[in-house]
Amino acid sequence: MKKRLGLLMVFIVMLMAACGSGDDASSESASNGETSDAKEETSESGAEGKEMVSYTTDAGEEIEIPEDPQRIVVLATSYFGNLMQMDANVVGVHSRVTESEVLKPYTEDIELVEEGNVEQVMSLNPDLIIAFNSDQNLDKLKSVAPTIPIDYAKWNYLDIHKELADITGNEDKAEQWMEEWDSKTEEARQKVEEAVPEGATATVMEQFAKDIYVYGTNWGRGTEIIYQELGMEVPEAVQEEVVETGWKKISAEEVEKYAGDYIFVGTGDSGADNAYRETEVWNNLDAVQNDQVIEFDSPTFYYNDPYSLEHELDIIVEELTKK
Repeated sequence: MKKRLGLLMVFIVMLMAACGSGDDASSESASNGETSDAKEETSESGAEGKEMVSYTTDAGEEIEIPEDPQRIVVLATSYFGNLMQMDANVVGVHSRVTESEVLKPYTEDIELVEEGNVEQVMSLNPDLIIAFNSDQNLDKLKSVAPTIPIDYAKWNYLDIHKELADITGNEDKAEQWMEEWDSKTEEARQKVEEAVPEGATATVMEQFAKDIYVYGTNWGRGTEIIYQELGMEVPEAVQEEVVETGWKKISAEEVEKYAGDYIFVGTGDSGADNAYRETEVWNNLDAVQNDQVIEFDSPTFYYNDPYSLEHELDIIVEELTKK
């Protein structure tokens, strides 16, 4: 009898343990379910919580972009320095900006995106992409995140700085820089006016591969400083044939037609032999004979963002006033 009672007690204890174990498992499962639901709720709330605003692109298209973008990928290299100056949240930039000795240091903690690598852009989980309107991958980029395609030719260099500030909510920082820039360029203009004859003309040109290019008054390469801020005159042929379009390809024989009293010459790219600078046409130019040819580093002078402009201003003013 005692033996049977003992076996019965063992059975009851085992049964209770099994039931308790099942309750614990159910409780853990329920707890995990609640945790999972909470995470899903948070994720949905985060997505819905991102405020979007309407933006009109240069092409007149209405798109929705984040009101306060937190993960910006900049494929339009011209605007990287603008965004960095105003402390925008840039997580990726086209690798080409590293060719600029001025901009390269600002890429230290930012992913460098290779040309056309949409998958790399996607991996950065951007909430805003800024590209040129000529980018061949625009449709693909738009499927990754809201994408603003900028038409470079439509914007004055100061206006685009203000526009980017509006897009990223950094109006105060942009305004402060523009006020400081205005003071710097006014001081620089006075120095140049004392050193350069009134009415002196200037030409900006460079060679890429076998082609020679002349630039207008708002196309990087220091043109914004030389013409807009320092007030140097534009040669007649440049005014009539180049300013409106921004640039023009010319032949070595045509250089004289576009040459000003001062000529700013870019180093060009790796394929530029700059052989036109050894021709009789070149050597007979007034700017050459008067030692008024100023060479600049093309990869650095390509840009017209705040950091690049300040660097270019120092070089241009020094060269124009060194005599």
